[in-house]
Amino acid sequence: MAVGSSTTIQPQSSEPEPVSYSRTNEPEGARLWAPRFATIGLLGLGLILAYSFSAMELSDGTTLGLAETSTRITFQGDGWVLALTWFGAILGLIAASVFPFVERFAQSLAVTFGSILALAFPMFVWRNLTTVHEDAVEVGPGLKFAALCFVVAAIFPWLNVLVFNRARPILGHDWSKWLFILPAVIWILLLTVFPLVYALTTSRYVFKNGKISRFVGWDNYRRLFQRDFAFDPISRALVFALIIGAIAFVLLLLIRYISNRTIDREDVRGVFSLMPILIIPIFVVVSLTGFYTLYVAFGNPKWVTDVLGVVGQENLVDKSHNGILRDPVDAAFAITVFFVVVAVGIEMFLGFLLALLMNREIRGRSALRATLTLPIFAAPVGIGYLGRTIFYEGGGPVNSLFDVLGLTPKPWLSDPFWSKISTVIADVWQWTPFVFVIALAGLQSLPQEILEASEVDGSTWWQGFRNITLPMMAPILWLILLLRTIDAFKVFDIAQSMTVGGPGRATEYYSMFNYRTARKFFNYGDAAAQAFLLLFVVSVLITVLWSKISHVYEDEEVRV
Repeated sequence: MAVGSSTTIQPQSSEPEPVSYSRTNEPEGARLWAPRFATIGLLGLGLILAYSFSAMELSDGTTLGLAETSTRITFQGDGWVLALTWFGAILGLIAASVFPFVERFAQSLAVTFGSILALAFPMFVWRNLTTVHEDAVEVGPGLKFAALCFVVAAIFPWLNVLVFNRARPILGHDWSKWLFILPAVIWILLLTVFPLVYALTTSRYVFKNGKISRFVGWDNYRRLFQRDFAFDPISRALVFALIIGAIAFVLLLLIRYISNRTIDREDVRGVFSLMPILIIPIFVVVSLTGFYTLYVAFGNPKWVTDVLGVVGQENLVDKSHNGILRDPVDAAFAITVFFVVVAVGIEMFLGFLLALLMNREIRGRSALRATLTLPIFAAPVGIGYLGRTIFYEGGGPVNSLFDVLGLTPKPWLSDPFWSKISTVIADVWQWTPFVFVIALAGLQSLPQEILEASEVDGSTWWQGFRNITLPMMAPILWLILLLRTIDAFKVFDIAQSMTVGGPGRATEYYSMFNYRTARKFFNYGDAAAQAFLLLFVVSVLITVLWSKISHVYEDEEVRV
């Protein structure tokens, strides 16, 4: 370096330069959409050819179409084959349509997986020619062409990625994440979605002695409802739900006014946001079962008739006020609603109360927590048999305690109402710890600085609970309510082992009624239709409840 020369040294940044992924090499226009249309066309063409040409060729020169071949296979007990083919084709069509080019690896995997599943029917016919029809000699051209289209559809996405529209990186950015997600996706598709598709297929047949008797289309669903369908039950249910919603709206606003000594627009908006959670479930349940069936399921409470008499609506408890469901489906659904409302309501109250208690500094808190969680680890069947012993009317512990206290023993297992109460008590004993554990975890995760600051400002425990703890715990409590509601609708084990659905059908909850339809009467078509009815109702309830907590799990940027 020359003397006197000056050199300026630029400081180097320690932060790495951000990597910008250029998208100039990604296809646009026809190059982007043509492969999609080609894949969709191949899958669609395969289905069209399968239904347009013969599926099997017989030795006498005649042929069988796809519909007749499918009927033979279904009546032989392999109805899942065509359902799997349709499931795979639809999966491939959806994957080819919705995945963006940046997720080309996932799209290629999904299309290939769906196309391979779509080959199920052609391959099954080819492997079981003489089993399907004793005179079959060859697979028909319809299935041959369909199989060819499905094979090409399985290969074409990879040709598009590796040859036709080769981009850098070839499989897209972060393609390896799909290797970790893929097992879960396959699990969900094969063990959740496909069974639903096959159950839908099953619900369109009548079974006799456990075997398919004939195809009836949607008649199994029609038989769930009244023969002479009328809109009177629906209109009555809507009016009743709106009246209950209006009364609840006024009462909640009154409670807000008593608590805050004032009502502003935010209070009205907050109370109004709760109305769909109350009105929609009431409308769905009452329209399906009718007010009278629910009234009987809840034990004919006298206070209901007294209240209805005050408002001049005592005719609601008349037998003519039935819902749109037929007997005994409406009765099974009504007593299930009773079980869900009573059991889940008590579990939510007791579980949250115990969580508030155990969140304090008390002696022996760890031992008490461990003891409270023990029932959740017991098998429901075992709890049912334990409940049968405890509530035994001929000298069981509960009635013996009633005798000591001078109370009248109750017919826990022989009376329709008290048998429902006994199953509710058993369920509450097992699942209250579930609410307790999650609520306690939520309480302990709350920021203590806010609670301590409110105490410094002079707020009482009740003010801190009502204005801070409860609003911050609301999303967790709604989530617990959602989970317990879903699980309570599936009650089976406790009732089966404790009361066997009796006396009569008093505790034959919907899952048990559905099970007996399938396994006792071997009518799998009706059972599948009943299961889809329950799925619809629970889906409505999930949608309503999820609307209260979905914002917690949404990305703030997405919501903005």
